[in-house]
Amino acid sequence: TRRVQQAAAAGIPQVLTFGHTSGENRRVWVERFKQLGPIARDHGVKIVVKQHGETGQVTGEIVREVADEGIRVNYDAGNVMDYTKGQVNPLDDIKTCAELIHSFCIKDHRMFPVNQDCGPGLGEIDHYRLLANVAFTGREMPLACENISAPKIRPTKPAEIDALARRAREFLEIVVRG
Repeated sequence: TRRVQQAAAAGIPQVLTFGHTSGENRRVWVERFKQLGPIARDHGVKIVVKQHGETGQVTGEIVREVADEGIRVNYDAGNVMDYTKGQVNPLDDIKTCAELIHSFCIKDHRMFPVNQDCGPGLGEIDHYRLLANVAFTGREMPLACENISAPKIRPTKPAEIDALARRAREFLEIVVRG
């Protein structure tokens, strides 16, 4: 409740939350979101749930069960690939919850040469196809880059980090324009 109040006071439209939602945890998440949804709506804020150890399908099921406009999905395609070890294709998974998505944690993922999260455009996820699922909803959607690194390379100098951040931004600008 405090985070929602703080976000509203600062004019921040979304509060991101995530955690493991399987098993008995699912009941707790649903119960708490049913309490928090009206509070979020009353403050003009959305609570967005990022799948963490789950798929968008599971997160979408939880949001549908809560059935409150104050609770929506933050989609992370890199997490889907990472936590399912590439067994679930994010381009299929996103279709199971696209109507509920209100923001993205953007990162990419690749299984080769190493199983690793990486910056957008440096992995195996087709961001054109991914974002096409929500491109014409009319909703403004934050695209927050969680990872900008290149596979197997961790920058150490500020100029290297700046270059990767600029590359990630420019890549996403091109995809969004396209």
